[in-house]
Amino acid sequence: MIAENDEKKRSKLWRIAMTVSSVLIIVIAVFFGYTLFTSNPLEGRWVNEGSGLVMRIQGNGSASIEWPDESDGAVELQYHVDLKSKIFTLYQGEENGTSQAVYDTSAETGFAADTME
Repeated sequence: MIAENDEKKRSKLWRIAMTVSSVLIIVIAVFFGYTLFTSNPLEGRWVNEGSGLVMRIQGNGSASIEWPDESDGAVELQYHVDLKSKIFTLYQGEENGTSQAVYDTSAETGFAADTME
């Protein structure tokens, strides 16, 4: 043993090891909890198997959409996610109020059910 047969030293080392490991577990749990509840749930690459539409959503508020039959490449759009009402909206240009909403995926428009599936 590191502390030979001294019970006080062994007890002190055990408390230090338990304190460090407990703090480390708490820090890791807080990190995962923070990233779980504050990150964008739609971020990533989405593919429509029927039409071949590929949509890439980045975390910085931009999205790119490309169709396999089109040779123009990807279309760059801005997006906004309203997590409370669960609405995903794509915009052409900047999202400053003067831009035009291209796709609104709210349940009222029916776009989410018909196109995004």
